[in-house]
Amino acid sequence: MKRREFIILVGGATVAVTCFAVIDPSEAQTVRRRRLGYLSGGRQGTGNEYTSGILKASLRDLGWRADETIDIDERWADGDVSRLARLAGELVQLRPDVIAATGTSEAKALQSATRDIPIVFLQVADPISSGLVGSISHPGGNITGFAQGPQILWSKRLGLLTEMLGRQPRHLAWLGNPANSGTASNWADAKDVAARAGADIARIEVSRAEELEWAFKGLRGLDGLFVQWDFLFSIVSNQIAQLAAQERVPAIYENRVQVLAGGLMSYGGDLRENFRQGAAYVDRILKGARPADLPVVQASRFELVLNKGAAKALGLTIPDSLLARADEVIE
Repeated sequence: MKRREFIILVGGATVAVTCFAVIDPSEAQTVRRRRLGYLSGGRQGTGNEYTSGILKASLRDLGWRADETIDIDERWADGDVSRLARLAGELVQLRPDVIAATGTSEAKALQSATRDIPIVFLQVADPISSGLVGSISHPGGNITGFAQGPQILWSKRLGLLTEMLGRQPRHLAWLGNPANSGTASNWADAKDVAARAGADIARIEVSRAEELEWAFKGLRGLDGLFVQWDFLFSIVSNQIAQLAAQERVPAIYENRVQVLAGGLMSYGGDLRENFRQGAAYVDRILKGARPADLPVVQASRFELVLNKGAAKALGLTIPDSLLARADEVIE
């Protein structure tokens, strides 16, 4: 064999050996499965198709496969805010790479439990006043996420209720959960809106489902009821809608889920989009981004949802002007 031919053969053998070393499974690095925590004040199986279901589907679209590339540990408070601190602690003990939280109460519970694990909140009314972030554009710390909107919208809801009734409401009530971290700011806004409209407004508080029937006693004859978005109320949405119809009080809600359960009308941010975008933030954090560098995203799409059946039960006819602007009309 000539010397030149020998060099070529040796070179080929070297390449072959090198290629074999790269593809040898025994030498391949194992990709670490990532871990996501999820904390909700709601109940598993109730309305999840509009919340956690969207988050998981969006993560799948981004390439994260449950039980293959990512483990998801979920904790649900079943509408009982007093359980959140314990559930947040359980998730933190698991040391996930990132935790997704639904509302203000959930995010505050996690904030108290950890200052280093990244947290993405998904539907907080006012993340600055609640102390979750330092600013919208530069959150700082280990928390960022998605707000329900740049402002609380009870003024807009009062205008829609006025349009539905065909007159200015003069006697109103506001239903809220005192255990909800967003209650104080929501009530302050609703009270201010009523005062500017020259209407009186009563504050009704419910922290347990069994208090609802008592709370609705005496509401008959009111011009309208504002209902706060709260995970306890989401669980008992059907009961709230039935009691409002029974007492013949027109109610307006913050979220479409409550109208799907039989409520009259809702106006608020499309929180489904928050969960879709929330998956993108989780994905970015899993790939190395810091929450401090991810600005809070404020909801920019708001939806009006109407329920014709609920209106008919109250003896109301939905004006054509509202029907024309509605994003969804439930027959």
